[in-house]
This record gives sequence, C-alpha cells and structure tokens, in this order.
Amino acid sequence: MEPKTEIIMVGHILEKNIIFEMYERIKDLKVDVRHCEISFTTLKEGIEKRKPSTMRCYLIGPKEERERAIAVIRKLAEEHDCGIETIDYEEMWKKR
Repeated sequence: MEPKTEIIMVGHILEKNIIFEMYERIKDLKVDVRHCEISFTTLKEGIEKRKPSTMRCYLIGPKEERERAIAVIRKLAEEHDCGIETIDYEEMWKKR
C-alpha cells in the first residue's frame, strides 16, 4: 500500500487561492499532493453566492514528512476558517 493520507478541506478554497498557498508552504517538504479535486455545489452558486467548496487530495510521502505537511496544512485551514479532516491509510490498514 502506498503511504498516503487523504485530506478533505471545506471552505472558500477557490476565492482565497488556498491551493496555491498550500503549494508554497509545503513545496520544500518531501511530500507530494496527488489527485487533487475542488468541487462546489454549482458554478453559479459557488461563484455568485460565494458558497464554500470542498477540496480532496492525497498527500504522498514518508509518514514523518506527511505529518509535518499536515501540521502546515491544518494551520493554513485555520487561518482561512476552513474545516479539515485527514484519513491516514497506513493507520487504517494496520487496524484491519
């Protein structure tokens, strides 16, 4: 199993350019973000009514580096008043 952690963030991700800020903050860590998706209810509601969007992605890399990146991403989410959840697939696999 590939060492990965799923990140789910909800907030004004598009409006606040969070994805670009996240990149800047983790670019020097030994992790990568894969399969990043940002979704919103509808285009018109998302843009015109400024409804929150949801970002889902996988953080790939050694556990220690993922934990460092998650701390950085949690701080970013807090600064922008976003909700965040993580799922560590290695830990989940160990519990089976």
